[in-house]
Amino acid sequence: MTDTHSKLVRFSAGPMTTPEIGKPRRQMEGETVFRIITGFEGDNGRATSGIWESTAGKFRSDTTGYIEFGYILEGECRIVDPDGTVNELKVGDPFVMPEGYKGHWEVDHFVKKVWFITLTK
Repeated sequence: MTDTHSKLVRFSAGPMTTPEIGKPRRQMEGETVFRIITGFEGDNGRATSGIWESTAGKFRSDTTGYIEFGYILEGECRIVDPDGTVNELKVGDPFVMPEGYKGHWEVDHFVKKVWFITLTK
């Protein structure tokens, strides 16, 4: 992880070598496993970015206190809005989950994204 103001920050989107392993806090279906690498932290931890990947499953999202930008690198998924609108995402698709977003993810096989989070509170 890098926290610097004088250089461009780069991190690999390739195979993860020492990821953090986790599970969704709000699992709906499946035995989902997350693998996460944080490649940047700035503004005293108020802004972070990295790579995240997920195995199959359904889980809820709740971005209370932060905004997240994501960009799909591999695989595909659906993010379902609280009103039921289905957003199909595939490689190359960018998206933003605004502060307080409470939809859910549906991953059939595998998905990998780069993310950038900024705290709002």
